[in-house]
Parts: sequence; structure tokens; C-alpha cells
Amino acid sequence: MYNGNEPSERPQPERSAKKPLAVIIAIVLGVVVCCGGVWLSNTDFNNPTDTIRDNYTRAANLDEGGGTAYTSSSSPATVSTEIDRAASAREKRSSDGVYYLQYSKHIVAVMPHQGGSKILLHDYRSGYNHYSSVFILWGWSSSPPSPFRGGGPGSGK
Repeated sequence: MYNGNEPSERPQPERSAKKPLAVIIAIVLGVVVCCGGVWLSNTDFNNPTDTIRDNYTRAANLDEGGGTAYTSSSSPATVSTEIDRAASAREKRSSDGVYYLQYSKHIVAVMPHQGGSKILLHDYRSGYNHYSSVFILWGWSSSPPSPFRGGGPGSGK
């Protein structure tokens, strides 16, 4: 019988620090996964800006319609293909010798200029406004396209 003066014979349950640590790790991982998903859904992996800036000559005197101008000695067809290969466009069309590349956040126009090409890099809205007479015929929306293709339930009906 225990009288309070002698050490107890009963083993005391050990408190494990592992359970609270596991809960904290699970919470942190959940937050990381959620934030990572949001980041990935907002990241534009097909952004032509760096490709154009790194490979073509800036020509500020040729800026127009809110677009940033660059030049190349290559033909518009070659330049538009190079840009599309480096940063895959959502859609690529041409009209009257001008090549248009549609991205989720940009529109690129590549046109003949002094035996080579002039490249105009626009944010989506300024590009759409500048070339809307052409884009309306193709059905390009005035709003940037969603980064995700395809639909959910009920699409295609």
C-alpha cells in the first residue's frame, strides 16, 4: 500500500513529444501544399517576355499601342516560330504577313520590318485593344484565356 512517502511502484506514462510534433508537421505540410497549388495555378510557365528580351534587340523608338518593340534580322515566320518553341503559345495565327501569338498574359505580334522583323510584346489587354479588329474574326476573347484548357462537368454541351 502506498503511504505517500515511498516512490510509487506504478510506472508513470511517458508523455510523447512525437504526437504534437506530427500534428504540427501535418499542418505545415497542408499549408505548403495549398499555397503551392495556388502558386502553380497562377504561374505562367509559357511567358515569352524573357525569350524576347534575351534574344532580340530592343527598339524603344518602335513601341506602339502599349507594346514594347524589339527587332530581328530574321523573317517574321522564323521569329514567331522561335518564340513559340521557347515559350509555347496558346494559339498562333497569321494575317497579312503578321504573326500573332496568344499567351495567357501576353500577346506577341511579329511583322515585317526593314528586311527583318519587328516584335511587339503586349500585355494581353493592350494587345487585344491594339489588334481587336483582327482578333474578333478569330474569336479571341478580350479577357485573357484561362491557364487551364478543357472543361469540367457539363462542358461541350
